[in-house]
Amino acid sequence: MLIQLLIIQLITFGGLIVALRVLFYRHLNSAIKRLKILHEENLIKETQLQEELKEAKKQRLNEVEKGKREAAKIIERAKKETEALRISSEKQARQESQKILTQSKQETEKLKTNISSEIENKALNLAIKMIKYSFTEQGIENFQHYLFEELINEINGLSKDKFSLKTDKVKVISSYPLADKERHELEKMLSQKVNPNIVLEQEIDPELITGFIIQIGALVIDGSLKNRLKKVIQAIR
Repeated sequence: MLIQLLIIQLITFGGLIVALRVLFYRHLNSAIKRLKILHEENLIKETQLQEELKEAKKQRLNEVEKGKREAAKIIERAKKETEALRISSEKQARQESQKILTQSKQETEKLKTNISSEIENKALNLAIKMIKYSFTEQGIENFQHYLFEELINEINGLSKDKFSLKTDKVKVISSYPLADKERHELEKMLSQKVNPNIVLEQEIDPELITGFIIQIGALVIDGSLKNRLKKVIQAIR
């Protein structure tokens, strides 16, 4: 009886061990399958993650390259703008320098002209004073009669084209009154050149020293000694 109980216990124990082993293996297989599934999922996720990392790295590199290109464009544009600004500044500086130089030349020429004119006027006034003090009143008046002959010859040598203005009045400015003979001779010549009914209007100007100025409309014939002295001074200068 004891042996039977022992056998039953052994069988029961063996069955229990088998059952436990079956249950263990089932759980083990189930766990292994789950681990395998998890491993495969992890591999897929790892592959996806690597792809995402590659894509992210690629995008980052693209962004970096894009940034470099944009930076290069900005630098190139800045260089061009700087160069354009430099050229514009240099051009403006040259224009300002040329303007200043031109103004300086103009001012210099103006100053030279003023000084030259002032010197001519002083020389003319000095020459006038010398003539006034060097000749007597009668001598200056006689010189005027001599200049009158030269003036008549000068007018006589002018063509009628010079007297195209239609006028019946001629103004004669002189330092001394015309002699009757001179007046008659001048009227005769001008009546042939300008108008047969010419009328002489005489004006006395002592500042001429001696000589004549004849005004026929816009035509002016300056035969004064003062004008001759101006020409001499200009020729000497």
